[in-house]
Amino acid sequence: MIRRAFAMLSVALGLAAGSAAAARIMDWDDLLGRPRPKADASIAYGRDRLQHVDLWRPRGRGPFPVVVMIHGGCWRTDVATADIMDWAADDLRRRGIAVWNVEYRGVDRPGGGYPGTFLDIAAGSDLLGRIGARYGLRTDRVVVLGHSAGGHLAL
Repeated sequence: MIRRAFAMLSVALGLAAGSAAAARIMDWDDLLGRPRPKADASIAYGRDRLQHVDLWRPRGRGPFPVVVMIHGGCWRTDVATADIMDWAADDLRRRGIAVWNVEYRGVDRPGGGYPGTFLDIAAGSDLLGRIGARYGLRTDRVVVLGHSAGGHLAL
């Protein structure tokens, strides 16, 4: 199942890259100017407004494979937050893969930095193991995907 989920993710990312390359390279204004899809739920794992996960759940009964998604943004919340991943999360959701998109406090926020940012990622990810089954998510095999600084955190 992990191989299938990874293959589907690779196809989705390849299709997105191919369509952008066919026209012109997408910039921030292009991305942020598109209609923004909405997550199915936002679930707190801490008290700060940045300590939550956005759940993107496919339609149907499940159980669904799940990707833990961690955004980038130069480690700074003022550069980017989890919502920059909304379009990728929606694409995976439409392909039958649930997304557990973790928001966290960046180094520019109280409680962020070391160890706070890392503890946020751990807490948001641990929450999936505790309550993921309630949402019809497969928690026995999880793929973690990170973009930029989120790639560091995913690792």
